[in-house]
Amino acid sequence: MQTLKIEANYRTDMSKSHIKELRKNGFVTASIFGHDSEPVPIEVNIAELAAQIKHAEAGTKSLIDIKIKGAPKKADGTVIIKEFYKDPLTRKVLDLQFQRVNLKEKIHVGVPIVLTGDAAGVKEGGILEQLLDELQVNCLPGEIPPHIDVDVSGVGIGEHVRVTDITVPSSIEILSDPDTMVATCVAPHVHHEAAPEAAAEGTPQAEES
Repeated sequence: MQTLKIEANYRTDMSKSHIKELRKNGFVTASIFGHDSEPVPIEVNIAELAAQIKHAEAGTKSLIDIKIKGAPKKADGTVIIKEFYKDPLTRKVLDLQFQRVNLKEKIHVGVPIVLTGDAAGVKEGGILEQLLDELQVNCLPGEIPPHIDVDVSGVGIGEHVRVTDITVPSSIEILSDPDTMVATCVAPHVHHEAAPEAAAEGTPQAEES
């Protein structure tokens, strides 16, 4: 897996006025946690990070080597993006959480599910609904897939795909409940509530000034 490289600044000013100034200059607040160490508050240039993620095969699931300027003690290391928080109106990233990882230790992570193929039921007038957006898995950091494809071409009206139907490499352990429905094809007059989104996905976007 490709490893991205970014630099960040250690953050000492936690005031709202400083956060506002950061965003005006293209930075966002972030923190690094994990491996029983104290969280490290940092500032990240969101445009630079977003540009690297956009061109990375693993996208937001990429491994990142991060160097932190001004930290009181050695805080550099390898991380992944655990979560990012967006403004509900502009959808711009406001804050990031990075998780420190050991390349030899498996971690629990959510991987986006992508439905592929044309469902047979849709060709018959049905509506395909995705009910699960992420699959929870346990694997080595270097083996985190950018997404997991689920073929729905054989799904007819009234049929569905469950987690137990998903196939992943043997090195990846699925943690999600095997009975959870991933997708279903329903008649036009029947609709299901989609599962709530656990964390915003996709390429982070820079804050506009």
